[in-house]
Amino acid sequence: MALHGDSSGEFDTKSPADKLFTSFTDDINSTFDIISNEKITEYVGWEKRTVTLSMSGNLVSDSYKKFKATITVTPKAYEADGSRVLWTVEFEKIRHDVEDPVWIIDSLINYLKEIDGVL
Repeated sequence: MALHGDSSGEFDTKSPADKLFTSFTDDINSTFDIISNEKITEYVGWEKRTVTLSMSGNLVSDSYKKFKATITVTPKAYEADGSRVLWTVEFEKIRHDVEDPVWIIDSLINYLKEIDGVL
């Protein structure tokens, strides 16, 4: 297994892009504190609805030198409501026997889908 890795994907939501992005970024630190008790360094680009999260802390640092997720929310081209969420995760493991961070990625995607369900 390689030490460096990345994963990406996309999915559609029913929520308008601005509303989904604002809801996600408004409470981002407390959300990920609940998930992983990790420290979050974030960059929020409001114009392009992009947020980049770099996580560190006990759970991440024990397995990864680097964990960075970038999420972009864009309006759908042909629908009044709805948006597309694009996500990319980059990571570097500290050892070859460390698993890919699938549980963190799944938590992030599920959280975004929950926000969409509430909105």
